[in-house]
Amino acid sequence: MNIKFLFILIATSFILIIHSCIYPQAIQNMKIIQSDDTVKIYYDITGGKSNDLYKVDLEVSSDRGKTFSINPKTVSGDLSYGISTGQNKNICWQPLKDPIELAGDNYVIKLKGELLGTTADVEFVPVPGGQFEMGDQFDEGPGNEINKHIVSLSNFSIGKYEVTNFQFAKFLENYASNKVKGGEFNGEIMIYPVKGGLMYSQGQWIPDMGYDFNPVIGVTWFGAYEFCKFFGYRLPSEAEWEYAAKELGTKVRFGNGKNYAAAAQINFNSNTDKSFLYADRSESRNKTITVGAFPPNKLGIFQMSGNVWEWCQDWYQGNYYFKSKSDNPAGPLFGIYKVIRGGAFSSSARGVRNSVRSFLAPYSNKTDVGFRVVKPK
Repeated sequence: MNIKFLFILIATSFILIIHSCIYPQAIQNMKIIQSDDTVKIYYDITGGKSNDLYKVDLEVSSDRGKTFSINPKTVSGDLSYGISTGQNKNICWQPLKDPIELAGDNYVIKLKGELLGTTADVEFVPVPGGQFEMGDQFDEGPGNEINKHIVSLSNFSIGKYEVTNFQFAKFLENYASNKVKGGEFNGEIMIYPVKGGLMYSQGQWIPDMGYDFNPVIGVTWFGAYEFCKFFGYRLPSEAEWEYAAKELGTKVRFGNGKNYAAAAQINFNSNTDKSFLYADRSESRNKTITVGAFPPNKLGIFQMSGNVWEWCQDWYQGNYYFKSKSDNPAGPLFGIYKVIRGGAFSSSARGVRNSVRSFLAPYSNKTDVGFRVVKPK
């Protein structure tokens, strides 16, 4: 293979508005080395925060950059989701195995890096309503997951990502209080300062350094509820959450759309539950990660399993599945605890299954609990 490439670095810079400052993020120092039938690409990701995780894409043009119609498949290395900042990143591409017959000098390589989930506004994924079997379809969970039952749901849209520290800080800036200012929950505390979450400094709430686009933590159910109310959203029902996590109710164990908990796709505690057969054994992160760090499920929803537990609208009741209504169930009318779903970075593989149900008092604030929102259609 003797190919003359025109290598051009495109879309290498990002403008992020953080704490009213502008920080450029860049793929730099790109080098291309061709050896026999292999193309090796070396690059650095500079700027940003040390714990930022990017999505890096490689595209190829055969018309000097007018269109990028070639999507390399036989690639390996520092590509796709979860790429950290640093130097000497590398990608290995074998074009002839794709197979792509390359000839001439019109080829352009585009290397893109993107830190996902960085907008101030919540991004949504539409979810068409339908009917599904709710509960533990694999018969491996505790008693509060049993009694599988058929549920019908109307159309809704759900947050593509968990609500971030950046987004919640902007809400608090507009709301001008960390306590609910009226209504049924007047006076309830919405957020507490925690490492990896929000900090209170000089009269304002700001994300802990380096955690702007990680899920908000230290947030109570009251805070999640008031955030939704302020913007005209609501929290997902327990049924809606599970339906979205199961990709419209298919039989799938985890929120990565698979029956296996890969550590490169789910942020969970892989050092626990050694007997569990459906998970990686690897070093656990023991903290939250950026909301767009891992691939989404088939609906385009990110991190339904792991990272943080997510507050739901419903009151919790252990035996609710035995008396749930079938049409748009919204949980018991009263209760002491609120439902949380999805597991967290601190959870075992068993704890991040799609059917797992847990609960907390609505005034609780934890370093592994956040939320995402729903917008009714």
